[in-house]
Amino acid sequence: MQATVAAQGAVAAPIARRGVHARALATPCVAPMQQRAAGVNAPKVAARNVAAHAKGAIKPMEATFTEFKLVDKDVKADWWALVASAEFFFCDAQNEQVAENLRERVRYLGEKGEAVEMLFVCEPEWLDRLFPEEAKKIRRPAVALLCPDKSWMTFMRIRLDRVIEVQLPNMTAAEVATSTAPVPKFKIEDKGWTAPYVPYAWGWWERFMLKK
Repeated sequence: MQATVAAQGAVAAPIARRGVHARALATPCVAPMQQRAAGVNAPKVAARNVAAHAKGAIKPMEATFTEFKLVDKDVKADWWALVASAEFFFCDAQNEQVAENLRERVRYLGEKGEAVEMLFVCEPEWLDRLFPEEAKKIRRPAVALLCPDKSWMTFMRIRLDRVIEVQLPNMTAAEVATSTAPVPKFKIEDKGWTAPYVPYAWGWWERFMLKK
């Protein structure tokens, strides 16, 4: 121990005599910050126009999707459906995250090389026939979001909250996607839209509807 201390003292002594503090050896060499040249102003950061954003002047990213292939009509599976009114799904500011969740799953399935198995159907043919009591609780026209992935549908049910969940076992995509009415053309009044941005482009959900 004494030898170690003595050796350290022998090294530190010459340094101290030269006027250099021993601790400076452990300090990295950092160049001093350069001063801004005369006449050069600091960059200006534009303030966010909150008022314009609130009025809808700043349009959000449209709910567009990359090209994808829907599941084949003849594919048979055990489907899960989340049912609510068409207005709730497509005309409610609180539910615009539906498009974002679908977009993310489309990307995920595309990376795996799998077909998109999420479907929308307006006024499904099976609703009143198979679930008459549940159908009475839904404001019409009704829309169902369908998918055979139980885990993902549970996630969506928790996110949406005010939906009715039903199961459609051993049915083809064509059977569960049979519609009896088109999605109505909603008219969104300015006083009825509370989100601080304009709504997504009309009809983004049509990409998830099987064609006859």
